[in-house]
Amino acid sequence: MNKKLSAQIPSFLTNEPADLEYSIFKLNLFLNGCKPYTIDYQVLLMSYHFWKGKDLDEFCQEQTISYFLLNPLHDSVEAREAFCLEIREFLTNQ
Repeated sequence: MNKKLSAQIPSFLTNEPADLEYSIFKLNLFLNGCKPYTIDYQVLLMSYHFWKGKDLDEFCQEQTISYFLLNPLHDSVEAREAFCLEIREFLTNQ
């Protein structure tokens, strides 16, 4: 039995190799300025403060899912991944 298991980082992207290359291309577009979403960083900080959870990844995923449930027009796996990465990076640097 292999006791060295790698911890998987949660992701919204697919694991299918055929789709992964295009998904990464779209993800880079979103992260570099063509964003189909807006982030209110003050509300995000307040939400994180009141959340009082210990797992940052769980908070980021819940915020991402909540945002795109309320704004389904531009929802895609790449947009969700970009949104999640962006708010995680912001909260990590606070």
